[in-house]
Amino acid sequence: MRGSLVRDLRRKNGFRTQGQLAEAVGCSRSAVGMWETSRAVPAPKHLSRLASVLGVTPSRLLDESGGPTLRGLRLAAGLRQEDMARALHLWGKGSYSDVERGRQSIPARWVPILASLFGKSEAVIRESLASPMRP
Repeated sequence: MRGSLVRDLRRKNGFRTQGQLAEAVGCSRSAVGMWETSRAVPAPKHLSRLASVLGVTPSRLLDESGGPTLRGLRLAAGLRQEDMARALHLWGKGSYSDVERGRQSIPARWVPILASLFGKSEAVIRESLASPMRP
């Protein structure tokens, strides 16, 4: 999460306090504080609303300086791990979570599905797997 950007955009958009932004997004003031200090990433529903309120895309708020991550692509798309498991026809989110965290390699059949879900090329999906989830 690009915390300083969130803080700067909050102020630029007329939200003087974290509480005001929290009210607009529908979350707690402490959540905004965590985002502004890069100690947490919003849940997909909050990331989408935060980006909308601040007038930017969700991906702009995420720290992808080392390249896109599978987690970043999922969050920018507003999807939860449960949504990914459903789209990939998995019984639960465990297998997807293991791939997203770099604990398991991606099954080849997932690459085109993920590319379609995220509106990215298969090459970008493979690149994101080389950059496992970062805090």
